[in-house]
Amino acid sequence: MKYKHGVLIVLFCVFMSLAYTIRALPNSFIAFRDTVYMQDKELLETLRLYTGVKQDIEELYTGAEFYLMLSHCEYLMGISFRAEGRSNEAAAFFEQGIVWAEESLRIDPTSEAYRLLGTNIAFLCEAKPSYGIKNFGKIEKNAQKALELDPQNVAAKCVIAIQHITAPWPFTDVKKGAAMLDEITRSNYLTLDKENLFNLYLVLEMVCIKQKKNQEAQIWHDKATELYSTNNFIAILVK
Repeated sequence: MKYKHGVLIVLFCVFMSLAYTIRALPNSFIAFRDTVYMQDKELLETLRLYTGVKQDIEELYTGAEFYLMLSHCEYLMGISFRAEGRSNEAAAFFEQGIVWAEESLRIDPTSEAYRLLGTNIAFLCEAKPSYGIKNFGKIEKNAQKALELDPQNVAAKCVIAIQHITAPWPFTDVKKGAAMLDEITRSNYLTLDKENLFNLYLVLEMVCIKQKKNQEAQIWHDKATELYSTNNFIAILVK
């Protein structure tokens, strides 16, 4: 099973903003997340923010929520390295993200934990093809578990839709994935937070490009850049 460069990195569009309801995200996490998506700083600065936010997480969170936050941080740092073409270093972050998601599930099997586990697996499949050969099927499996616990988990639905679009041949089904995304946009998707909304726009742009719907692609591109104006993730996705 061969993976094209950047194919499953589209799963950073797997809408990784965790739906924490207990407390607002710490400012340090928001600064770190936005730096990752803006792509406007050197990796060394992003790493500095990553270290700082993990210290804050240790002070603010406990139990399953603590491990979910850590897993999210590993994912964000991983996509920062992957965007620079540094797959081996990115893989190490995704591997740790899987560990933290599994630890969260051990304490409390939540919808978000399953989604987060599936997403880190997806990125590791892309960054480390030898891992992907045996583990690609776990992406949708965990997204389905997330939906069993919360049928309204829009991000988990997006994981499945994106998998149809980005799966290696002969499992690719762009039409089916696009139809699922169309259904999502017909729902109340504007309630998504900034990160989830950005990633949804980015995926929709990528699908339109694949379908040669250039005018529609530009609409979604403009919406994405309204949120993170200096990002260039779409160039990675369509290589």
